[in-house]
Amino acid sequence: MLRSCPKGETSGAAPLAPEEDRLLRAAFGRYGGEAAARVAAAAVVARHQQLGAGRWFACDCRPDAPCPPVLVPVAQTHIRRHQDAHWPAHAEACDYFRDPAEQRELLQTYTPAALERPLRLARAFDTSPVALEQTLRPISYGTSRPGLARLLVRLVTVAGFQHIPADWRPPLLVDQVKALWQAARRIELDTGVFLPAFLCTSPGRLPELVERIAAAPATRFARNRPHGILIARLATLGAGVIAPVAGAPIPVRGRIAVFGERAEGETTTERSARAPYLAACLVGRAAADGPVEVLSAYAHPCAGAQHLMLVDSDLERRTFQQLRGLQSWLLRKRGIRVAVDKPLLDLGRPPDGDAASSRPPCLPDFVLRARPVPGDGRAVVIVETMGYVDADYRERKRRTHQLMREALPRAPIVTHDLCGPAGESQDRRDERFRREVGLMITGPGLQAARQGTDAAMTA
Repeated sequence: MLRSCPKGETSGAAPLAPEEDRLLRAAFGRYGGEAAARVAAAAVVARHQQLGAGRWFACDCRPDAPCPPVLVPVAQTHIRRHQDAHWPAHAEACDYFRDPAEQRELLQTYTPAALERPLRLARAFDTSPVALEQTLRPISYGTSRPGLARLLVRLVTVAGFQHIPADWRPPLLVDQVKALWQAARRIELDTGVFLPAFLCTSPGRLPELVERIAAAPATRFARNRPHGILIARLATLGAGVIAPVAGAPIPVRGRIAVFGERAEGETTTERSARAPYLAACLVGRAAADGPVEVLSAYAHPCAGAQHLMLVDSDLERRTFQQLRGLQSWLLRKRGIRVAVDKPLLDLGRPPDGDAASSRPPCLPDFVLRARPVPGDGRAVVIVETMGYVDADYRERKRRTHQLMREALPRAPIVTHDLCGPAGESQDRRDERFRREVGLMITGPGLQAARQGTDAAMTA
């Protein structure tokens, strides 16, 4: 909730009326921006800008900060974020962390079209040098998807890792690696330079990749410096280092981006629980006269050390295991083939109205597609893992669930709650979840008929 306070002060702040707060969010929040909302919100901005010497809007998204983040009325029509040494930035989960235009740019990094753009992972040496800092950068669906992440998403999607058919059997790791190499054949690192020429999928063979990059003539890469990619399974990671599942730790000169459902507030314990990871690492020179080394990395949780499907969290792994059991049961007992998809690309409909409106990426945790289904069964079911109880997480889920209903209008959403009801064992929650998903697919009619038959046989 926003508060109205005297310009440049924190004392005398008063909460906005709920309708005023709603109008400002709909007009200027990251998921707003429609023209009609901006017109309606302009009246709120004008009124507060003309009160006394003028008033600002203080945000409650940083309760632990000495001063709140603020929004400043401008020209009696709109607001802008104000940030300096005294006034902090908004929290990353806050509606005002980005404006609608910035959110639209973020969304584009999750669309299928983003995978076809030139990667430009290693700019030419004649561009302005950028200092490399050994930091961990949290990445979530609330942040832009970096280039290395888009590369990894493209590889696993084309390799088929995100699709689990009804008769799926866990493939050997070597076969999954072969699928990655096959997918890499379509990807260009530079004009005419395809990824397999500078790809390594075994940390033990990283020195060979380093030699190939070091020996590559500068003319081989027309727009970028010579570089390559290491794909590796990671057991742990930290600032400046990644530790493969097998082999010695590998130093990383620059930033390591790590996917987590919450970009802010994730603990070391939560990050550890996400392991193992599948990582895409950029290998090249930081400077023209420097050594070839691992410059940066992007790490994303995978289903297991021997299963390279990307997942969001360890909690989602539990949901996947429940779905695998149900998938097998429905095929054996009901003759229903259920495919499990884990989408990594935005499924939302493109805007068909105001081009200025924005939204979050539409990425269901899992989408089940079943055939054949009884007349009252559902052929498509959305499954969502509910892994946290905090308000920001639940509000984000509420928003994206509405987008999922619009993208797949005939698909019900079934949640796998790992937090409630309180006091209930997780085994009971899992059982109820499997039963609910099964009933969605088979339909209540088939279930009732089955129960009637069982009752008649025992009478």
